[in-house]
Amino acid sequence: MGIYETIERNKLKKNKKLTKSALKEANRIAKILCNEFGAKEVILYGSILKNKFNSSSDIDLAVKGLGDNYFKAFGYCIRNSEFEIDIKPYEELKDNFKKKVSQIGKIILIKN
Repeated sequence: MGIYETIERNKLKKNKKLTKSALKEANRIAKILCNEFGAKEVILYGSILKNKFNSSSDIDLAVKGLGDNYFKAFGYCIRNSEFEIDIKPYEELKDNFKKKVSQIGKIILIKN
């Protein structure tokens, strides 16, 4: 195996490990959003679900039910995560993007 193949294999291995950590973090953040800030549903979308997550990626979350707690929740999450976090209020998404998130996103937490 050549040097380039070895480098690529190591890169893929590193990204797989990073993706696993990011998924764990997304679930942790989702619990905080629901338990501390009143979110009703958290949907994961973006590069993390396309096996394209890498060290320059962020964790993309569409969140239902944050209301007036959005900025407080967003601030808390970006200060308390080792990953870049992008939280979008689901209710404020444009219809075409909302449809896309609903179709390809993964619901990671629903609060009853």
